[in-house]
Amino acid sequence: MRAEDRSFVLAIDHRVSFRTWAARCLGQEASAATLGALKLVVADALVAALGAAAGLAVDDAAILAEPEYGSAAIARARAAGVRVVVPAERSGMPEFIFEHGDEFPDAIASSGADAVKALVRYNPSSDPDRNARSRRRLTRLARWCEEAGYPLMLEVLVPPAERDLDDDGAVRSEFDSAIRPALTCTAIAELREAGMRPRWWKLEGQPDRARFADVAAATGAAAGETSCLVLGRGAGGAQLTEWIEAAASTAGFSGFAVGRSLWAGPLEEMLLGRLSAEEATRRISAAYLELVGSYERAERGSTGPRDQVVRV
Repeated sequence: MRAEDRSFVLAIDHRVSFRTWAARCLGQEASAATLGALKLVVADALVAALGAAAGLAVDDAAILAEPEYGSAAIARARAAGVRVVVPAERSGMPEFIFEHGDEFPDAIASSGADAVKALVRYNPSSDPDRNARSRRRLTRLARWCEEAGYPLMLEVLVPPAERDLDDDGAVRSEFDSAIRPALTCTAIAELREAGMRPRWWKLEGQPDRARFADVAAATGAAAGETSCLVLGRGAGGAQLTEWIEAAASTAGFSGFAVGRSLWAGPLEEMLLGRLSAEEATRRISAAYLELVGSYERAERGSTGPRDQVVRV
């Protein structure tokens, strides 16, 4: 395994939130054909990035997509030799539930997946019964993935509890900076105790580099047992760059998995008729390459030795 192995994942696996976002942009519900065309633009952007970027190997790229609206996007990526990661979870749920119930093995096998992603919302200080159900289902998925030969990407989101909201229902500012980091490490510990050993942990950005190191240590990635990817969470500008640079300079992180931050603006302009599909493709591709560049520059600037990381 090479120490420089990385995964730069362009995420377009959104379903419930994607429908809601498109309806907000248009002022009405978008058709399945429209949603599929938008996702194909994102896949085209990733393929264009590979052709435009000297030194960006196809093995470093991946697309995270789903077959409901993204079947054409999956096909386009596979034709270009890009790794495809397909989600197993039902979209928008407060706990992990299989999208296809007991039929999930057939659904994954027919999707064109090279790897599987599972998203779980998991706050260890909230609803222990819900967390236990998620753990049971996730370990079932993990066992199947291991037997079937699919690497697993586990996305852990730590949502605020009611006590973390103010009187208006907004998340208190101290949750992200002072509360979520420790809860993330506890969530990881509980999932590992249940037997979860994913190939990648897809994790939220942390408030500082010390907290990035904490989550990498909690997963075992800092010791080379697995690998971490930082997600975008819809952030833009300085915040996203800060997370990317922190991840790149933290032992145990091997890349990113970012979606809305890269495609929301161009696709909205395209939906509204202000931008052609070709120009939207170009802008998304450029934004993706800019993020790759930020990661690589920060990685080269890291003073410590980089642990080996893993990939499909």
